[in-house]
Amino acid sequence: MRTRIAVLAPLLLLTACAKEESDDLPVSTPVYQDLKVLYDKPDNRTRAYATFRKSSSLGMHLQLTGGSSITFNNAAHTTYTELDNYFYRWSTEGRVDGVFRYTKEGGGTFLNTISRADTNDINVPNGVVLSQLNGGQVFWSGRPLESGETVSAELKQGSTSSSQVNVSVMGTQSIQLPVSLFTNLTTGTADLYLTRTKTMSIQQSDGSAGGRRIWEVEARGTVTIE
Repeated sequence: MRTRIAVLAPLLLLTACAKEESDDLPVSTPVYQDLKVLYDKPDNRTRAYATFRKSSSLGMHLQLTGGSSITFNNAAHTTYTELDNYFYRWSTEGRVDGVFRYTKEGGGTFLNTISRADTNDINVPNGVVLSQLNGGQVFWSGRPLESGETVSAELKQGSTSSSQVNVSVMGTQSIQLPVSLFTNLTTGTADLYLTRTKTMSIQQSDGSAGGRRIWEVEARGTVTIE
């Protein structure tokens, strides 16, 4: 185990260092904005995320330095991490709409809003029964999928989690759970997580870089596995 940790540590370090500092770039370099708001219904919390890339969605991650900054509802980030796509994170109680304010040193300020009105709600219905041998189809409570929306499903039973499945066909109001999701699960009850995601274009872009806004709602319900 000790050898394995020694091997993995440099890899994690390399991942964490895959970034540039924003004040090392010319002001003329456009910055791609990747912004997300997740409403976690089981915890009744809103979690916000932001990350920035050089020139486009494929560019190097940027750490905002110098006079550049990002706020969510006028608050500075509560967490900063380089081990995930999203470097800047916030968490607040309840379900809130949010305004991201990105200030680029020498390049102006960009405002982008993500609100509840941008997407539809979702819930796990009562009485869902699934088969360990055949899987099952779950019809969620909420509107059918609209343009730009995706619903993902995941099962959790104790400390065991299944893989995820997704559906993004417009007009769909159900998701199929294949047998493969039940490989490590047993008969009894499990938690079904449904996440509804809406991806939208940026409202205020830094030049040609563009960006995206993502709004997610995560719901949880108890289901029976037979």
